[in-house]
Amino acid sequence: MDIKRIINLIILDASGSMESIYNQALTGTNETIQTIRIGQKDHPELQQYLTFASFNSGNDYLKVKYSVTPIDEVKEITKEDYVACGCTALYDAMGEMISELKRKMTPEDRVLVTVITDGYENSSIHWSGPQIKSLVEELRHEGWTFTYIGANQDVEAVAGSMGIRNTLAFEETEEGTAKMYKRDSLSRKRFMDKLSHLKMMGCKCLVEEEDYFEEKK
Repeated sequence: MDIKRIINLIILDASGSMESIYNQALTGTNETIQTIRIGQKDHPELQQYLTFASFNSGNDYLKVKYSVTPIDEVKEITKEDYVACGCTALYDAMGEMISELKRKMTPEDRVLVTVITDGYENSSIHWSGPQIKSLVEELRHEGWTFTYIGANQDVEAVAGSMGIRNTLAFEETEEGTAKMYKRDSLSRKRFMDKLSHLKMMGCKCLVEEEDYFEEKK
């Protein structure tokens, strides 16, 4: 089936520990949105959509700002949209958002999932690590691309426990966070360029990208 839509799913940590890099996280998120907008202009044959959610813990742990929204209808994320507090219900956020998006997918969609966190899972009650891994591995075989960006942890080990192969570690500093978002934006652009090329070649593209963060010469 030919590719028509790229769904960019961004799941951003909004726990209290993110306050130390709050401004950089907010700015970086909006830079990512701009990268997606540019991708839409560069490759009009691929329709870009955004699903964006931030998470912490408690009864209202998940805040969904956009859900499969055309990028032309997306506005910048504001301080009212992104509030850092609480703990880290990472599994619950991933399980809820990925499952919801799975229900909305069509065979003509490709999904790029980006998870950004500065700490370990510590407060989920609905989803477990093995459940997340099972879900991720199922969808990877359907062509979804998963990326995990983390600080203050063994990123490869944590991501691997959830079945995610594309990883990026960053330093939880202003400079380190800004550098991370720049790296992700460059990787996202390459991802869009590659999908556009594969679409032109008539490829069905049902294989996950496993070199998302690799810098090409």
